[in-house]
Amino acid sequence: MRKIALVNQKGGCGKTTTAINLAYFLAGEGKKVLLIDLDPQGHAGLGLNVTGDHAEKTIYEVLLSEIPISEAILTLEENLDIVLSDVVLSAFEQVMAGGQGREYKLAQSLVDIENNYDYLIIDSPPSVGLLTFNALVAAEEVIIPVDPSFFSLQGLGKLLETIQIIEEKVGHELSIKILATSIDRRTRFCKGVVETLRARFPGSCFETIINTCTKLREAASLGEAIAVYDKNSAGYRDYLNLATEILSEETERKDKGFSIGSLLETAGLLKSPMEREIVFRLEAPESATVQIAGDFNNWVPESLDFVESEGRPLWHKTLSLGQGLYEYKYLVDGRWIPDPANEETAEDAYGGVNSVISL
Repeated sequence: MRKIALVNQKGGCGKTTTAINLAYFLAGEGKKVLLIDLDPQGHAGLGLNVTGDHAEKTIYEVLLSEIPISEAILTLEENLDIVLSDVVLSAFEQVMAGGQGREYKLAQSLVDIENNYDYLIIDSPPSVGLLTFNALVAAEEVIIPVDPSFFSLQGLGKLLETIQIIEEKVGHELSIKILATSIDRRTRFCKGVVETLRARFPGSCFETIINTCTKLREAASLGEAIAVYDKNSAGYRDYLNLATEILSEETERKDKGFSIGSLLETAGLLKSPMEREIVFRLEAPESATVQIAGDFNNWVPESLDFVESEGRPLWHKTLSLGQGLYEYKYLVDGRWIPDPANEETAEDAYGGVNSVISL
């Protein structure tokens, strides 16, 4: 599976438009494609007329190891699947603050499905934070859409420095390609931008250029890929050319990729197929003392970590659990309480109830 992340900390550069249409064209060429929306705004799903409301589970639950990614996958078209996002994903960075291996959460979720797809397309948020780090760690190729603006050109250097840091941390080299977007060939300025990019980054720019095209904006507003909306448009021609250019690299890229399993094994994060990481969360005041105990730790209370998520005081702890049935409770300021977010319970030996989780 070729793993491609669309990355740029600047919004409005065509990142999501590229993710949507590239995925659609690759699927149209008979490739099995998984599109992951890693942006809390959920624009990749919105651009294909699906949102987080269409799915019981989103990428947020997957990253927290609450469900396997297979339970969050929706089929949109033949050969094209998607994992949706919504605004709750914005809490991910706070919930995972200080968590071990937090940059590898997306990669860990992909282990079981890596051989099910030919291409993985990741639409990352317009920022360089934990979600974008997860996208870069899981990817082997990076596409950076760059629109013709001063801020895009200035930010490109900083983004490349960030990617280099990720490469050093993870220990694998990312193939980086720059895609010029929203180019108006009639203007001298846009022509100059393309020439500057190719001069500064020789060999790292796509031959394909995405020209400015009103039809692309119209298609997105209607929740359609340009291949569905208007096959006579410049946008259709440009994204078809981009997909063709990427497909032409398959032979070259075949021996340069990596398996998710080998990545995690190198990082010491490869879990047994029988294990899953589960995030336990409880809303309680910051001043409280919050612990958890259960079958998984011989009922010895362990402290949770505090974060504030969207103004809510949350306590959380990530545990690696094997398959089985576990009973547990929270201990808040010396008082035992079942998990209010878990309806599954069992009577304990003292006339009360324990929460139950089955894996």
